[in-house]
Amino acid sequence: MKVDFNKARTFVEVVDSGSITLAANRLLRTQQAISLQLQQLEAEIECNLFDRQGPKITLTEDGELLYEQFKSHLLGMESAVLDLKSGKKHASGVIRIGAWMEQAISYLPKMICIFKKNYPLVEFTLVVAEDNEIEKLLKNNKIDIGFQVFCQDKKMFRCEPIYSQLMLPVISRSYLRTNKMPKSITDTLNMPILDYVDEYSAYNAWIKKNASELIPQARKKLRAVTTSNNIVLKKMVLQGLGLAFLHQELIQAELDTGELILLFTKTKNKHIQVEVDMVYKRKHAFSYVQSEFVKFINDNRADWML
Repeated sequence: MKVDFNKARTFVEVVDSGSITLAANRLLRTQQAISLQLQQLEAEIECNLFDRQGPKITLTEDGELLYEQFKSHLLGMESAVLDLKSGKKHASGVIRIGAWMEQAISYLPKMICIFKKNYPLVEFTLVVAEDNEIEKLLKNNKIDIGFQVFCQDKKMFRCEPIYSQLMLPVISRSYLRTNKMPKSITDTLNMPILDYVDEYSAYNAWIKKNASELIPQARKKLRAVTTSNNIVLKKMVLQGLGLAFLHQELIQAELDTGELILLFTKTKNKHIQVEVDMVYKRKHAFSYVQSEFVKFINDNRADWML
């Protein structure tokens, strides 16, 4: 009979902690989830593990025997993991990455820093580029992994969503010195728009999501500035040149100081968001450290996904 590892670990933690409440806190689970796992474990092995008289955790004879067995095996597993981790200190290799400027200065530095704590000898090569160039580099085996907004060739490449952040409509305090605050989506048609190029237009995506009847006008509207660089766009907004949509993470400090002003906070307009995929060849043979980096990014994507 196979025993679920999580149930075994939960059982040992409850015994070691002395209570379900403390075990729940240590395992970052609810008390109800812990109790359910214990009940399921007892049902699966057809044994009573606890003497349930009063709040104190008391093991039955069967419970004592199972605890000793589970505890020794878990300690052995922890020892094996520690040995493996010490081996990571000696793992080496090169991971070649292509990414947009936004990911290159915000997302990737944090992830690379954490990864290198376990793999200090791994080297990274980072190429800053846009989707078309990243895809070309992947096809020509110049890079191993790309971080893209739109992947064109999904037959050749595997695309895994790993990053999603809100894009917020903002203007600057300096813009309001000579212009009125827009009161509606329609008002934005008369404002100077700072936007991303071509198919990446955040303004068109926002109009489509909130006032689809205005799409023809939005598409015809001339942009005051277009760029593919989020940092450049932020600088343009701060100069008072108009309305733009920027990553929340990028502008939080300016929102806090009042340099940038978030629009339409009292309406029920739907937000748009930027989504980034981790992209690599379906038939690409990864080295050990490259495979570990892909796994690491996937394991931590919940921290970056809305």
